[in-house]
Amino acid sequence: MKPTSPLPEAVETPEATDREPLFEARDVALGGLFGALAIVLPVVFHALGPGVGPVFLPMYLPILALGLLVSWRTSVLVGLLAPLLSSVLTGMPPMAPPIALLMSAELAALAAAAGLARSAGVPLWVSCVLALVASRVVGTLALLTIGHALGYNQSIWQYAVLSLALAWPGLVLQLTVVPATVCALEKTSLLGSRWRKVTYGA
Repeated sequence: MKPTSPLPEAVETPEATDREPLFEARDVALGGLFGALAIVLPVVFHALGPGVGPVFLPMYLPILALGLLVSWRTSVLVGLLAPLLSSVLTGMPPMAPPIALLMSAELAALAAAAGLARSAGVPLWVSCVLALVASRVVGTLALLTIGHALGYNQSIWQYAVLSLALAWPGLVLQLTVVPATVCALEKTSLLGSRWRKVTYGA
């Protein structure tokens, strides 16, 4: 009598397969909600006074949260489009100089890194840190390519160092408020977290 071979571990259960359409629908809904927040929040912050936006980075907050919550494909699309739509609708960020294009590259990288890290089981807070690093690296590369090609000759020192020194309050919010919000949303959601491997610690 031949021994029966065990089922492969990679086989998904029917329950997991049935829940995938629900997660996809939630991804779309959250993409619309957080995409709208990425356009509205900068308007609110800029109303508080000139120069507040670059300090608190309000557009980055909902995009990072979205990247941590949904599939990377959804969050990358929203990250790419949010600065461009905001520029058309509100004039912020500007197209000339091409700040909107640089922010599109940064936010897409922010969302992609956050989503890919979480899907790999990286802890929530560490995923935030990796996403911030990826965002700055891609933004610097975009400055050296797209920015300089369009005549925007800001130095790497100004872009990567001085801007970070100015935006430390926004970075603090991204490393505290955003992961706390994501954790709360996942724990209260009927579907729970999208990711099978979920770690909330560092």
